Amino acid sequence: MGKRAPRIGDILVEQGKLTTEQLNRAVQIQRETNRVLGDLLVELGFVERLDIVRGLALQLDIPFYELADDFALEPEEVALIPESVARKFCLIPVRKDPASTYLVVVMRDPLDIEAVDTVRSLTNLDVQKAVGSSDGILRVIGRYYREDAYLERNLQDIVDVEEESTVVPGGDVSESDQLRNLANDAPVVRFVNLLLMQAIRDGASDIHFEPGEHDVAVRLRVDGRLRDVTPPPKSLYHAIVTRIKILSDMDIAERRLPRDGRFKFRMSGRVIDMRVSSLPEVHGEKIVMRILDRDSLIVNLGDIGFGEAAAKAFHRVLHMPNGIILLTGPTGSGKTTTLYSALNILKSRERNIQTVEDPVEYQIDGINQMQVRSNVGLDFSMALRSILRQDPDIILIGEIRDLETAGIAARAAMTGHMVLSSLHTNDAAGAFSRLRDIGVEPYLVGSCVRAVISQRLVRRICSECKEAIAETSEIVRKIEPFCSDAASWTFYKGAGCEKCSGTGYKGRTALVEFLEVTESIAELAHAARSDREIKQKALEQGMSTLLVSGFHRIRDGITTLDEVLTVCTLLEQ
Repeated sequence: MGKRAPRIGDILVEQGKLTTEQLNRAVQIQRETNRVLGDLLVELGFVERLDIVRGLALQLDIPFYELADDFALEPEEVALIPESVARKFCLIPVRKDPASTYLVVVMRDPLDIEAVDTVRSLTNLDVQKAVGSSDGILRVIGRYYREDAYLERNLQDIVDVEEESTVVPGGDVSESDQLRNLANDAPVVRFVNLLLMQAIRDGASDIHFEPGEHDVAVRLRVDGRLRDVTPPPKSLYHAIVTRIKILSDMDIAERRLPRDGRFKFRMSGRVIDMRVSSLPEVHGEKIVMRILDRDSLIVNLGDIGFGEAAAKAFHRVLHMPNGIILLTGPTGSGKTTTLYSALNILKSRERNIQTVEDPVEYQIDGINQMQVRSNVGLDFSMALRSILRQDPDIILIGEIRDLETAGIAARAAMTGHMVLSSLHTNDAAGAFSRLRDIGVEPYLVGSCVRAVISQRLVRRICSECKEAIAETSEIVRKIEPFCSDAASWTFYKGAGCEKCSGTGYKGRTALVEFLEVTESIAELAHAARSDREIKQKALEQGMSTLLVSGFHRIRDGITTLDEVLTVCTLLEQ
């Protein structure tokens, strides 16, 4: 006769989690109510639920899984058990034997024979039982299966992907055909789909695939910062790259040269555009996928981060009969979003709006959009010359890069057109010297430019875990030279929660420096005066710098000093 397994109560007493008196009391109640002993011990407050789970693992001599927040499942294993089964029996598949003979399953109740039989019949694998807390199991199911189920219902490719092999009967299978077959395997397709779903759910702007010598890194850019996600095995990477190339209509056999492509998919009625770039590197091709979600495009100036005064001034300048409006800032500062917001304000059946962009990021109904194609000689200047023969009212130029483009833009403004464009400068006042450096005559700069907007993006404090900061003396000391009432402000931070992935931030907002070209500023520009003099005059006329705009966001409880100081310096006033 085999040795009898110790009882769960005795195990807890032996571990010091429970006293004998407490156990006897719980056993007495169990006899009277026929309740499960473990549930009673937790309800009476004698032990924690996790103590019961650990004790069960010892009782049954099976592994216990902690299931921390960073616990990861492989897509291949997730695919083995449907979400309905995982939720019904509160279990997750965590490891498939490489020889495909057994599957390790973490369960809330390892004694549930029906659960074990169901998993065995679904997978044709023996089940090796392990135990974990129900809360931990449900969190993992929520992270992985929620995406999977949602994807199955709502994620559909709307590109034509050639799934069939093009092998000539009786001929040899080419390398391209082998790659295509690998790329269409279920684990590869599922990994790419799940990653797209996670990126959209997290609000990512880019997906990075970075191959190393022995592994692969996958990172999402969320709110301007890159964060790691669970990568695929290195053995699947080549097939994953091929899958992405097939979707993007790129040459799957070309791995030595950089390549670009695009594809679209539909999710919950939304059409998501993906712009894909490949770059050959030492350990394989690096892939970056830019996510262009039309429905997430912010078209309201207030939502972007414009204060009431700046928004009113922008509206007023936009409705001037002609001139140039410039957006300045580094790459990734939200210039394109603000330009599209301006077009949305101006959009009307009575106006002919034409853009020339490199590339066209968002396609907007009611606006004529043109993409630069340098490989066939269609650059900004050539496109602009053609656009001016198309009877435009408003022209958007993606970026002013050279004298010819700037000159055509100035002439268009002088002949009755409103021109919107972007320029790379550190602040609003710097746009005037930048145009002169390109070669534009100072008199044209002074007479054509109507406004310059410089902006930066900072992360918003997460609304779900936002809390006041107790100690603020250092923050006040840094802000008071610019905002004298800083001592009366309440400062906030994000504690970190599931919604913001523990960062304390969710979403971004713009810091805006709005310089309207008044008559006195136009005279300074015409006279080719320095950026410092122009900025000083703008400050005298009420312009707020990027730094002060950031401090106002802190005052309003929207962001933090650390965020503001990542894009501004305390010397900018």
